[in-house]
Amino acid sequence: MNTLQKIKEKGYTENILKLDEVVYNGENDECLINFVYSDKNPLNDDDKKNIRQIITDDLNDVCLVNVKFNKSCFDADVILKRVNEYFAQNYKALSIVFKQDDIQIKNNDGVAQIDFYCDPMTKQVLVNKNFTVELANFLKHKFFYDFQISLIEKQSNADLKEYLENEQNIDTGLADCLAQEEKLNNYDVTEGLCFFGKYTGGSPTFINKLSGEDGESVLLAGFVENPILSTFTRKSKMAGTPPEERKRFTFTLHDLSGKIDVVIFPSDKQVDELSKVEEGMQLLVGGVISKYADRVNIKANSLSFCEINTKELVYVYRKVNPKYYFVSPKPVSEVEQMDLFSMNKKQTSYWVNHDTVVVFDLETTGLDARSCKIIEIGAVKIKKGSIIETFQTLINPQQPIPREITEITHIDDLMVKDAPTLEQALPDFYRFSFGSVLSAYNIDFDYQFLDNSGKKLRLLFNNEQIDTLKLARDKVPSLSNYKLGTVVRALNITLENAHRALADAYATAKVFIKLI
Repeated sequence: MNTLQKIKEKGYTENILKLDEVVYNGENDECLINFVYSDKNPLNDDDKKNIRQIITDDLNDVCLVNVKFNKSCFDADVILKRVNEYFAQNYKALSIVFKQDDIQIKNNDGVAQIDFYCDPMTKQVLVNKNFTVELANFLKHKFFYDFQISLIEKQSNADLKEYLENEQNIDTGLADCLAQEEKLNNYDVTEGLCFFGKYTGGSPTFINKLSGEDGESVLLAGFVENPILSTFTRKSKMAGTPPEERKRFTFTLHDLSGKIDVVIFPSDKQVDELSKVEEGMQLLVGGVISKYADRVNIKANSLSFCEINTKELVYVYRKVNPKYYFVSPKPVSEVEQMDLFSMNKKQTSYWVNHDTVVVFDLETTGLDARSCKIIEIGAVKIKKGSIIETFQTLINPQQPIPREITEITHIDDLMVKDAPTLEQALPDFYRFSFGSVLSAYNIDFDYQFLDNSGKKLRLLFNNEQIDTLKLARDKVPSLSNYKLGTVVRALNITLENAHRALADAYATAKVFIKLI
């Protein structure tokens, strides 16, 4: 019986309590669970305590649990935020068709009335997709009142043609690439001895092909990274019984397509079997998908030695967009001194051999490129030593931005709620940077995010690279440190609005021009 079912059986049905979101923090090994409850059937402190106890008993052996409760009242801004979430998940490009004034929300005698004002063609597209029914069902899972959704015709919207082109560019292009990959990729593994659990047979799946559906049985093959045996204390479910100490065995499995974390809670007897798992070993792993928020791992029930015979995973990449769809660059008219030492060295050998350089910076929700999201892209294009264009956009990560990131960047959930998603914006940045050298300040960090995101969307960022941080260390020796702020001060360059992508990229571009 799952946790939510247990909560319902205690009388906390969906007309009283609804699950709003689950967010897993890998750094603290903590799962934040948010519930909303109806203002018509408020929860008292005992109710909240009982619910927390059910969840803690079920999940305490997996990770730390933090349960929060929020009262649900009619709030048009909150409803609009959920509508935007629905667009982001189901109609990526259609979000540009509706402006803020096109969506009207009001309380109509306890029923949330949402009116969408659109042209006849857009209305027909939405009617064909059963939009009003699906959106109403989506919102009912988030709130405690009924929804009445209407599509109201207005003067023809010229953005519809653009929307249809965007949908084709985003969805069809990626889908075609994935379909071609299915025909080209075959996973070949030689099975060996099963030393943990019971191997039931089957062919392994590439990690990047996992559905992510909680509880689904899977079989994976890959190389072992960072095997760790640890202990933790689990509270007993029986009153008066002392806490018990349990063991947790984890490692990261990586194949040709990606990485995923594997977890096992072994008995004392099984610990000896797991001691056979070593760094770099090839393993066949059977188990089930375990999902918390956007983080997916595998609870393993079998481990076997194996030999992976497939040596290459073929990716099919998309072509460059014929034009910019969501984010267009802005021209810049500016004369920059290209050399640190002399105006007479304008045509350095570098600019003789390279036409354009794109200096970029990313703001992200964290440091791990595998699990964290891009929330802003800023870039500057340099042609033969002069800045000619800039590219900037916020990105809706489709998940809450951590408070500590907002404190650093001043980017919050409200700022990104109407921003394009990465699926929408990254193809435009791919067009902007195509054929140029890529540069960034400590480029390894930013490129990890760019490369990971590009592969997911089948955009190949294989540009030549140059690290402006390394350039600064080589050309400006003896600084106390090589933070971007320190370097720009040493070169008499102004950096305003630090920790925003375009500002940092612009300052880095000026450093690049002076030092190259």
